[in-house]
Amino acid sequence: MSGIAVVSNPRSRQNRKNPALSGQMSFMLGTRGKVAQPQSRDDLVEQARRFRDERVDVLAVNGGDGTLHMVLTAFIEAYGDSPIPPVAILRGGTMNTIAGGLGVRGSPEALLSALLLRYHTDQPMPWAERNILRIEGGEKPEYGFLFGNGLMSNFLQEHYAVSDPSPLTAAWLLARAVCSAAVNGALVKRLSAPAECEVEVDGFRWEPKRFLTVTMGTVDDIGFGFRPFYEALRHPGRMQVLGFACDAFGVVKCLPRIRMGQAIRSPDVYSAVPERVVLRSEKAIPFMVDGDFHPAGQTLTVSVGPRIRFLLP
Repeated sequence: MSGIAVVSNPRSRQNRKNPALSGQMSFMLGTRGKVAQPQSRDDLVEQARRFRDERVDVLAVNGGDGTLHMVLTAFIEAYGDSPIPPVAILRGGTMNTIAGGLGVRGSPEALLSALLLRYHTDQPMPWAERNILRIEGGEKPEYGFLFGNGLMSNFLQEHYAVSDPSPLTAAWLLARAVCSAAVNGALVKRLSAPAECEVEVDGFRWEPKRFLTVTMGTVDDIGFGFRPFYEALRHPGRMQVLGFACDAFGVVKCLPRIRMGQAIRSPDVYSAVPERVVLRSEKAIPFMVDGDFHPAGQTLTVSVGPRIRFLLP
């Protein structure tokens, strides 16, 4: 089967709002595509292998950042050394940071319709490429575009603890966190539990061993217009890593420059554009990748993985 493979997360925000969405997509695809709704990670990997054997032309992902991370991890595992198909993001999730940073806007139905029109009429499809991060240290390698521990991981954990997380609740949490940092309140104390680890960047060890967060990305935008990893787009084949060896209010003072995509001028903020970063700690290092949380051991290796081609509307 050549055609378009749509992998849809049955628990995504759009599927919960519209349970018939996957059926609508199947109808739209007709005989030139297929919709899969895997129920587990193993099921997802098996479906990726089937799509590999069927030589699909386009992989469309109906979900948010976490779904995209899980689907790409499964497809990279299934395809091995071969490149995966071009990827179209249908924005079906709670948080669609990667899609937003690529300029992808619209509903899943509208984005799929635009994709089908170009595909069936052999129109050229605009595209952009980004490297993906490979994170080793857990049970299996994980792949994603945004990595963080400490503050970044704690923030997302706090956000997803609400009953119905959304971009609006994330913005409200950010505003509360900034206010809490100004008075050293209870919220910022929860968010700023430090990450105690050694950081080795392309073989060079940073001096501090206690960071509020160590975060990396191969996409520049992390949401709400904040662009801490703007250097990653200027250096294909590399990531940008930031280590904040400051307190929470020190991060708040950096936010204007992060918002403008400018270099952070602070002796307590470390920055580099490497190919490989190793984190070592005497404790386990839990981490976040694209909004999903993962346990890990005492050593994490983050390296630059393959380039992914994204089809744009």
